Amino acid sequence: MSPQLAFAGVAADAQKNYIKALDRMMVKLAPQNARVAKIVREHYRAYLDLLVLNEFDAVEHALYTGGLVPLPEPDRFNLRVRTEGPAPIAEKDLANQASYIAARPATVAALLDIASRVDSGPLEITSMVRHTEYQDALRATNSNANTSVPMHTMGLAFDIALVNTPLETVREIRDELQKMQKAGDILFIGERRQLVFHVVPHPSRLGYFTDVYAAAMAAGADSSGAVRASAVNRTLTPLTRPVVDTQVIAVGPTDDFAAEWWSVEGAHSDVMVEVVPPAMTQQVPALTAQRPSLIRRLAALVGGMLCSARSLLAWPNR
Repeated sequence: MSPQLAFAGVAADAQKNYIKALDRMMVKLAPQNARVAKIVREHYRAYLDLLVLNEFDAVEHALYTGGLVPLPEPDRFNLRVRTEGPAPIAEKDLANQASYIAARPATVAALLDIASRVDSGPLEITSMVRHTEYQDALRATNSNANTSVPMHTMGLAFDIALVNTPLETVREIRDELQKMQKAGDILFIGERRQLVFHVVPHPSRLGYFTDVYAAAMAAGADSSGAVRASAVNRTLTPLTRPVVDTQVIAVGPTDDFAAEWWSVEGAHSDVMVEVVPPAMTQQVPALTAQRPSLIRRLAALVGGMLCSARSLLAWPNR
């Protein structure tokens, strides 16, 4: 056997073992996939009418208005977009490929966050936003496109391809996705037929990831072209002690005192009240000790105004 044929045989065996390893990984993820798919359907079904992009013009309009944003320079963010070769992004509409390398700002931020956590290699992206007409055309060749809640058509999903990625990197991506899913940041499904990780932001993190996107774009890259660590915020900052300021601008009488109340003209008072939630009172004893309760203060206010009203009504009889 020639050296060339021997090398080809070794490479073919290595590729078979690699595909088998990926397939085993996807089989292990199957029970989790079923749970995640149910969560996605339950949480995102209500967004369909609001967010689904039905045709290419809707994608273009969303890009123009900012509802969708382009994926920023992939090389700077540890990403690689498959624009050619087998199953490239926008394979059904290559003439407009650039418009499909986009998603909702929160979705892009989730992708940037994941990429920032993977050290062993870039993430290869094969799908982001689609529109309904594109999704319908894709169903003929991709069974995963048959879904009651098509997240790609809402701009809320992306696919991380595995076939061209070293197994070490695939495992690292999977581990980081599982960590983020456990933390409530994202939801992901391992698609066995296409060998991709299908990822969406968790609905409870949409606002957070939108802020992350803005911060990442503001931070940009340093002079070497590497993304600064601060470009993607990896932790949620806990809220500090909440304080609610309110203003009482009107106080009405009960039925028993209505006539007496409204007979007095010019009775008016503005009261500034700071309300501290009960759960926080132990943290601010000095604050709560110095202020009577809202009910007592209002009771004192009403009582004083009623006394003034009675005095005015009784004045001619004195």
